Amino acid sequence: MARETLQAGQLRLTYDAALGGAILSLTRGEEDLLRPTPDDATDVLQTASFQLVPYSNRIANGHFSFNGRAAALSRNMAGQVHPLHGEGWRNGWRVESRDERAATLVFEPTHTEWPWRYSARETFLLTERSLTIELSVTNLDDEPGPFGLGFHPFFPHSSSARLAAETTGVWAVTPDLIPIQELAVSPWRGGSAVRSDELIDHCYTGWDRDARIDLGPSRTSLRLTASPELGWLHVYAPPDQDIFCVEPVSHAPNGLNMADPLAHGIRMLAPGQTLSAWTRLDTM
Repeated sequence: MARETLQAGQLRLTYDAALGGAILSLTRGEEDLLRPTPDDATDVLQTASFQLVPYSNRIANGHFSFNGRAAALSRNMAGQVHPLHGEGWRNGWRVESRDERAATLVFEPTHTEWPWRYSARETFLLTERSLTIELSVTNLDDEPGPFGLGFHPFFPHSSSARLAAETTGVWAVTPDLIPIQELAVSPWRGGSAVRSDELIDHCYTGWDRDARIDLGPSRTSLRLTASPELGWLHVYAPPDQDIFCVEPVSHAPNGLNMADPLAHGIRMLAPGQTLSAWTRLDTM
């Protein structure tokens, strides 16, 4: 891994531009605030956090049509029928600039299955109490196209962690995790244990873009906030692993195949137009 480091006070972040532009670790002193990446990691799925661009979550069978253009995306994860999380996480990024507390990475794909040409940029900004990640995508095509963004952090200690977040609904899903019905429930209101006996892999709607993550007794609590573009919150918590994900995203899973994609968060970008979003983790 080509490990690079940012530091502000006790907060320390490492990242690897070549490994999907991913964060490898975020620590405060000796404490891991995100799931640490093994030293010998070769897959971005082993990292602490990565970005989602030019779309988030799953697209059913990799197929959709938009404004007369048809997409046929390849599977990009073992064991998954549907491609997911975009293209940025599976490709190398380039460091555009960096200093002790901030770094900006760019992704400029020369070969892409996405029907619209694009580029992406992400910035890590560290203060003594917080990490802000900014992400943007620009439509470089000569036609308007659909785009989305998101963030995919992995947190440790799911066996003791609790999550509190205000949402208005959740997408019920098929066995292969494609949304089929929105239900009016808010399971994280007031705070709930993250891990259960069953897999949690759901997108919650109407999120107010504020969440509290308590990692457990004698461990740090975190506040997760996000920009107005990120009104959906995806939570992933496997019952057999001591990790979980709380993912601010800009649209519903498979939103491009819904009857009205724009109503479910997909953004239409004109040629040259940019969609930007940010998320921030504050230590409490």
